[in-house]
Amino acid sequence: MTDVFISYAREDSAQAERISRGLEAMGLSVFWDNEIPPGQTWADYIEEKLNHCNVAVVLWSQHSTKSQWVREEARMGRSKLIPAKLDVADPPFGFGDVQAADLSHWAGDYNHPEWGRFANAVFAKARPASSTPQPAAAPIPHVSPTPQPPSGGWQQPQSNQSSGAWQTPPPAQQGWTQQSGGGAHAAAETLSPVGYIQKCLRLYVDGKGRARRAEYGWFFVFAFVLGAIASVLDITVGGTNYMGMPNSQIITLIVGLALIAPTISAASRRAHDFGQSGWLAALICVPYLGWIAALVFIFIPGQPGPNQHGPNPKGV
Repeated sequence: MTDVFISYAREDSAQAERISRGLEAMGLSVFWDNEIPPGQTWADYIEEKLNHCNVAVVLWSQHSTKSQWVREEARMGRSKLIPAKLDVADPPFGFGDVQAADLSHWAGDYNHPEWGRFANAVFAKARPASSTPQPAAAPIPHVSPTPQPPSGGWQQPQSNQSSGAWQTPPPAQQGWTQQSGGGAHAAAETLSPVGYIQKCLRLYVDGKGRARRAEYGWFFVFAFVLGAIASVLDITVGGTNYMGMPNSQIITLIVGLALIAPTISAASRRAHDFGQSGWLAALICVPYLGWIAALVFIFIPGQPGPNQHGPNPKGV
């Protein structure tokens, strides 16, 4: 069973991710529809998660109040609903009687008093048998607005703080590094070549977020080598014609179809990394010329710092 289900409009995904990371850092399990398994219908999977959660958090905004899906999810989870306002928009008709947390001025600071009120209310409803969130080893004073997924618990505030908000986990648990000057940055994602390839295969059709050049480059090499092996197998099995081309390309076709989704997904996240729309990944599908675009994607440097698609995977 999931502790928290977050319902939101797609336009508010950045804020939904901040809220998810903050609640996860308190030790809560959170679902926000970004990891739907292949082979399951979206509606059935969402309904199952909503029915088996302890708290339904609905993020009301100018976008979500117009979304029939968000309103339906709020209706289904009404008995365990904790709403939060992301802007000045009022909740839709029928939901105004449920007091909503005001996160309209919250920019990701987990020491903000409104975040503390909201997070404590969610924790109390999700874990009624516990009085406080699971403690962490040590606090740090501030975290930037777009943290990566944490793995540790949550630290209670020190006695000289009056906001009542829970403190952020230490950098090693939160996925952040603390600089001597006091600034916090996302921890650099450093994987082995096999790790980057496995990540691209795991995010098979998930084009959200950013991919650094190393991730996309190693997956490009993997796809190229796999395609070459498939061509050799076609020649070995079916032989070649008078032009030296394989008589059959069935193995190459199967491999190509299997790799097209993760390749486009990785290219979309690579485009996000240098500040462009994920639709730019469509260039790699252009016949005969797509490989040039795919190759160029490897060498374009990513934007420093976070952008509208997420934190910098290089941690700078």
